[in-house]
Amino acid sequence: MRTALGLALASGLVVGLVLTGCASTGTTRTDEADGLTTGLPAAATSTSAALAPSGTEGPFGPDGPDASDTPDPALSGEPLPTLPPGDPGTGSPGPGTPDPGYSATTQAPGAPVPAAAMLDTATLVAVAGGDWSVGSASHRWCDAPRTPGARTARVQVLESADGRLVQSVGSYAGTGADRAAVQAVDATTERLQACGFTLDQDPRLGAASELLTRTAADGTDQVVLVLAAEGVGVVLMASGTPAGRGTWESLADLALGSSCAAAAHGCH
Repeated sequence: MRTALGLALASGLVVGLVLTGCASTGTTRTDEADGLTTGLPAAATSTSAALAPSGTEGPFGPDGPDASDTPDPALSGEPLPTLPPGDPGTGSPGPGTPDPGYSATTQAPGAPVPAAAMLDTATLVAVAGGDWSVGSASHRWCDAPRTPGARTARVQVLESADGRLVQSVGSYAGTGADRAAVQAVDATTERLQACGFTLDQDPRLGAASELLTRTAADGTDQVVLVLAAEGVGVVLMASGTPAGRGTWESLADLALGSSCAAAAHGCH
């Protein structure tokens, strides 16, 4: 009895499973992947591949290239730079490189000493007073001393009823001009001593300087300054009113200041 009942129940279970399977063959099944995409917008259906640029647009789009679209030189066929800008060989000087046509020299080597390097009569009138005129320079070195070895030199004599001023300016050239002018101060000082002048003191003007004095044969007191500055040698000798206290110091300063006109690089 129990065996027959068990067989009947098993047969009914098998029939139910078969009927369920048959009923499911007419429906659409939603699998696990369909569940993950439920609620998301459907993807657009692609009907063609991405559009390639037309033959007239080029690689930069329909608006053409702009400043940001400059191609790499390595990809454009242009030669690659081999030196950074400003290096020799690129054809243009870099920052801080002087222009080949530029020159700081205002006086060519060997050019005559300009008149601007000398004191003039107007200066003497303003500083020493009186009436001054240009006189003739003596051929005797002791009466018109000059620094030796200068490439070019200029000697000038200014005279008045109350005094006399003799000035010489010599310009030295080359890379050793400054040193040559300083050495000329020593040589000139020694020669002036042979002319009867006595060392007084170093007025400390320019790169080197010496001050000497003497009493001439006619009893006239004379003072002479020898100095070097920027490759220029200056000798200034005075008697009478130009040699007076205060006046002489002013003339010495003016002679130093104007001497730069004879320097290779001019006045700064």
